Amino acid sequence: MSFIGASAFSTIAGIVSLASGFAGSIIVARLLGPHGSGEVAFALFVAASGAMLAGYGVPNVLLRYMQTYDRPGNPGGGLARLLLPNFLLPSVLGSAAFFGYALWLHLTGTHAEHIPSVWVMAGVMLLAYAVSGVTDAAARGLNRFAESTRYAFIGCLLQVPLIAVGGYFYGVPGALVGHVARCLPQVLRIREYVGRKPDPGVTVTSNMKVVGRNSWLSSIIGMVVWTRIELFFLGAFFGAGEIGHYAAGLTLAGLVVQLPNQMLGGLTPHIGAHHDKGNIDLVRVTFARTMRWLGLIVVPICLGGAAIMGELLPLLFGSEFAEAVPMARVLLAFAFLTAFSTIPSIVINACERSDFFLFVAPVSAVLSIAVFALVVPQWGGIGAAWGRTLVHGIWLVWLLAFCWRRLSIPVNVGDLLRIGLAALACASAAYGVLLEIGGIAGLVLAVAAGAAVYAVALRLLRVVPRDDVEALIANLPSRIPRALSSLAYRVMMAVAVAPRGAAG
Repeated sequence: MSFIGASAFSTIAGIVSLASGFAGSIIVARLLGPHGSGEVAFALFVAASGAMLAGYGVPNVLLRYMQTYDRPGNPGGGLARLLLPNFLLPSVLGSAAFFGYALWLHLTGTHAEHIPSVWVMAGVMLLAYAVSGVTDAAARGLNRFAESTRYAFIGCLLQVPLIAVGGYFYGVPGALVGHVARCLPQVLRIREYVGRKPDPGVTVTSNMKVVGRNSWLSSIIGMVVWTRIELFFLGAFFGAGEIGHYAAGLTLAGLVVQLPNQMLGGLTPHIGAHHDKGNIDLVRVTFARTMRWLGLIVVPICLGGAAIMGELLPLLFGSEFAEAVPMARVLLAFAFLTAFSTIPSIVINACERSDFFLFVAPVSAVLSIAVFALVVPQWGGIGAAWGRTLVHGIWLVWLLAFCWRRLSIPVNVGDLLRIGLAALACASAAYGVLLEIGGIAGLVLAVAAGAAVYAVALRLLRVVPRDDVEALIANLPSRIPRALSSLAYRVMMAVAVAPRGAAG
């Protein structure tokens, strides 16, 4: 399967997953209010962080090297079987630690901010996240993106109704059941990848150990930078209510931040294959096109979404979340910084330069903690939002500079600036409409006006080259309906300009 075909399936899975998660967040907000939303957000953060720690870099190794061991008679099972103890035992121990803490809270009556059953569900989620993450990485490493998309869809069908039913009858612990159900299809698939003994030639090489160790250590430090470490500070100084308000903004920003991780699921093996063959020119072309197309999607969403946030957030989450609008504006407006950082991070890992993260990640972690420690106690959620923007902006610049200077893979600054200008025009049009017309009607008209202005701006600024469109459409999977691909082609060609080189 081509990179574009893999990305198409990954994008479909990502959109379905994000829509499901977003719907679940709204349901939780409506049922449980800011305090309950804060408890759910904190439990998800703790479980995801624990799963990442327990994973010991195994998902990164499988994603990068699984194709190498896709041999007849043993399609990928060997490597996953070898790495099974590396993530399963730590995951079980981590879950047991959460269960033990829940038991201690129950026996002592010290329920603190979270009741014992919340910690029980956090332990279950940790195990589910760890196993499903490994399974999904193995499938993506073997280019089984259609299969991953199908199981993601099944999980999402389970997630939303169980969040609603569980949250209504059992509060926070009940809502968390839905998040566990989202992982169940992938969890059950683990047998496919660990069920067979590895071939004699399947071994964990020194390069794999380096990639796994480095990615794991950098992920531990990156947890401080990229995940929701600010929730600890908000919880310590303000409580679950402030976490709930901040989490509402993060939910909207997360639609932008998480989408690249789904869209670019095939980028690591694609870049890795070119790197292994010494095709640095193809790596540059892929990097430039991916940055351009990601920017075309996420930058207008970020700036346009921030422009309509005053009407959008209370409409979605309820009037109780109105005070979250300022922090949500900041979080969404600059979420493209985090989204963009996904691409150079993938390139650096695929080019086997994960040692870079061991040097940079600790510095970023210290900076992140220092910033949040300074701004959160005084300014709360809005301070955390601006602190997050500062740290993520510095991180992106550092990543791009390393790719440019050390890997000879430059970023097309002109493309990004033109996209930014077009997105600003989009946001200005949307905001102008809302100044005149409020409510749902105003939101609909604002989105329509912003989209129209954005399309015109892209054409005038000559952002989209026609050869990019031709390459994209030609490599779409055959299973995508022809009518849909034809419509996409006509829409993109309407804003495209004459070819100006693959790298833009």
